[in-house]
Amino acid sequence: MIHPDRGRVTLPSAAESLTLAPPTYQLMKRFELTLPLSIERPPMRLPLFCLLLGTALASAAFGQGPGSKCGDAYHYRWLQKTDAGLANQTASPVDLSQVVSTWTGPQLPADDWCAPRVGNELKVYSVVGWVRVFRHENDLDWHIELTAKPQGSIKQCMIAENPRIKYSPLFNTARQSITAYLKNSKVDSTGHVKPPVQLRFVGAAFFDGWHLTHGNHGDCNLNPGGLWELHPVFRVEKP
Repeated sequence: MIHPDRGRVTLPSAAESLTLAPPTYQLMKRFELTLPLSIERPPMRLPLFCLLLGTALASAAFGQGPGSKCGDAYHYRWLQKTDAGLANQTASPVDLSQVVSTWTGPQLPADDWCAPRVGNELKVYSVVGWVRVFRHENDLDWHIELTAKPQGSIKQCMIAENPRIKYSPLFNTARQSITAYLKNSKVDSTGHVKPPVQLRFVGAAFFDGWHLTHGNHGDCNLNPGGLWELHPVFRVEKP
């Protein structure tokens, strides 16, 4: 933080940190940014547009909402992504290719970053697919891309997301299952799994509308169903 009256840069105190825009402060925490305790500089004041730009860039970098909290994080529909409340619902089998080729997006408010689940998002589905990509995301989710076939293009894919284990013991069990089933495969530096493994994922359907306007949805971008996910995943099984 720059103190114009003293011309020095110091770390914010606990009280001062509360006055920072949440995404900016989270960015500092995420990368454990530290500054010298006392760097002598001529007195100066940052233009307001610089402060606003820094906050906007931090928000865009991590897929965070425009200043509103959803659950315990500043991420798009984070509460819905990490809620295990539907876990006891009987899962309906659905073909992966059907989801990607025919499912359309639900009617969600464009400006609501914590919109409740609607339509197919209120149901639990069972999807069998080949694990083609496995990555750890910035929000600490496990990101998995599934295809109907073990070879060929990955574009016709569906994403399954496994949240952090702090949100539910089910997520820990699912991660243990994924680890066990992929133990004989290798994951290269780009996240591609070789050889692919066929698994059944059971979880709540989720439409990730953030990617309508904010970049690629992994490799799964084909409309109309490319933005549908299983999020969160409740369990993983052999088919």
